[in-house]
Amino acid sequence: MTPFGPTELLRRAGAFTAVPQALARMHGAMTLARLTLERAPVPVAPSPAVVLASEGAARLLRYDAMPGVPARDPILLCPSLINRLYVLDLKEGISVVEALRKAGHRVYGIDWGEPGAAERGVSFEGFVLRLARFLDAACQDANTDKLHLLGHCLGGTMATALAATNDARIQSLINLTAPLSFHDQGLLSKWTRAPFFDPEVVVAALGHVPPWFTQPAFQILKPMGQPAKALRLFQALDKPAGELDAFLETFRCLETWINDNVSIPDRFFVDLVGKLYRKDALARGELQFATGPVALDRVRVPVFTIAAAEDHIVPPASATDVARRFANPQCKTEVLPGGHIGVVVGGLGRKRLWPALIAWMDQHKIGGVA
Repeated sequence: MTPFGPTELLRRAGAFTAVPQALARMHGAMTLARLTLERAPVPVAPSPAVVLASEGAARLLRYDAMPGVPARDPILLCPSLINRLYVLDLKEGISVVEALRKAGHRVYGIDWGEPGAAERGVSFEGFVLRLARFLDAACQDANTDKLHLLGHCLGGTMATALAATNDARIQSLINLTAPLSFHDQGLLSKWTRAPFFDPEVVVAALGHVPPWFTQPAFQILKPMGQPAKALRLFQALDKPAGELDAFLETFRCLETWINDNVSIPDRFFVDLVGKLYRKDALARGELQFATGPVALDRVRVPVFTIAAAEDHIVPPASATDVARRFANPQCKTEVLPGGHIGVVVGGLGRKRLWPALIAWMDQHKIGGVA
């Protein structure tokens, strides 16, 4: 005999009935997501650009300021080496590049490209030196001795390392969700420090580390991320037609970028795991380049550190806790709403990020008092 009364039995039976309904809804959402992405490729990176220079797989792009707008300082965007630049120029209306151009900034951006033979054996230091050469090319093109440098994700780690060499061409440094301390509480930090994980074995077997090896790790960081994304897409069907079209276009643009992965260059991967994640060498002041030590207290330019409150890839503490070590007193830290990518392309992040970037550069103008 059951200990439950009729009402409780009916309630529990209804709960069991809801399980297959929920699974069916999730399956429908995942199917809709797949069909949405299988449509014709959606256009991304709408801002017109000119290729100024190239080195190996990497290219330096120039985006001119919008005509008729008073000129502001030039800026160089350094994205993560393992991601495509166009997350900063996703689509019209959702583009850091577009916002800066409309404000009068000439924008330069590095497209690191898919690593090939020219990237084989190039270390973390080697890519920082490549960044330095692109910085020099941008300064020459802009006819200026200095410009602002924005580093996104690992691009910020590289930009910070360059600033720590006391590069005189950097007017100010903007770090956008950039890991500086790698001994945080995030899962990536824990996994890469596991004693059985040997990056030398990985690159010996694979060479440049392909996306199929790395992307599952990022997906496991949020195991329910894909189903949740599919459900949001399914729920969006209730939106009015115009809103739904805009939502689907943005969804497809973002998914295009997320799935447009590049390999991690072989020696960069070894340094990333061995020197940064395991030894936390940058945060500890133990990173060495041929020119000398690379430490945060050697960064003498103003630094604007921007973290994302819900970032599961670069926990806010990884970006902000060591920012106080910068030598320049004119440094600022801000935690914006959103996740690692949402802070760049999400509505709340965009409303606060773009004005904050422009205001920061106005405050630290080239030729002004730093």
